[in-house]
Amino acid sequence: MQANIGGIVPLSTVDWHGRSSIVLFFNGCPFRCPYCHNFNLIDQKNSVDLDLVRKRISESKPFISAVVFLGGEPLLQSEEVAEIAKIAKEKDLLVGIHTNGYFPDAVLSLIENGLADKFFVDIKAPFESDFYLKVTGVKADEKFGEKMIANIQKSLKIIDASKVALEVKTTVFPDLVGSEEDIEKIASWLDQNIVNQQKLAYVIQQGNGRNAPGPVLQNSRFFEPAEMDKLAETAGSVLKAPIMTRTEEEGQKEYRF
Repeated sequence: MQANIGGIVPLSTVDWHGRSSIVLFFNGCPFRCPYCHNFNLIDQKNSVDLDLVRKRISESKPFISAVVFLGGEPLLQSEEVAEIAKIAKEKDLLVGIHTNGYFPDAVLSLIENGLADKFFVDIKAPFESDFYLKVTGVKADEKFGEKMIANIQKSLKIIDASKVALEVKTTVFPDLVGSEEDIEKIASWLDQNIVNQQKLAYVIQQGNGRNAPGPVLQNSRFFEPAEMDKLAETAGSVLKAPIMTRTEEEGQKEYRF
């Protein structure tokens, strides 16, 4: 079997906070987020034999505790992800999967087969059809936006009902998404719909447009650390789970409200 993989990082300490991991970047994504810093992976094709992936994981094994899947959107290639996750499990490694949540059946299959230990799910905006279409760059009608949201919410509820850990992330830009109202809506949905909040963390990530595909966000200002603190406070006013921010200036910062 081969997978469409855009790159392999043999050792990372930033893609699963608190763990060292090998990171596999999968090509392809159903979204076209205007701030995507991996936009070069969206349409790229590069077939990699899974025997090579196994070799790379074996080489990193002495230094890591996990295999992390990134993209693009890894679950576009759900069968390939499952096969690589099996390799990870054979080597007693944890499996972390970054996803936009659009493929709930793939999420469920991985969980049912014991092939995931943590999901990192992007909630890109409040769950409003037009807003979500705008932030994901998908040119479609409102009905498709509603389908996107339904799929993402289903994925989140599947993960919540399992023993698998969940980190939810929203990337914020002053000119796109990330007002206090936006964050309050997302945090409120999580508080009202995620039952097992003891295994949930919500991360508000400072957007960085420097590597974005278009000039609008490349020239956008960042949220300042003090503004990020305020967004975290807004989330913490409605959500009991741990709240974190990630910024260039301060790295990852955890709050308890």
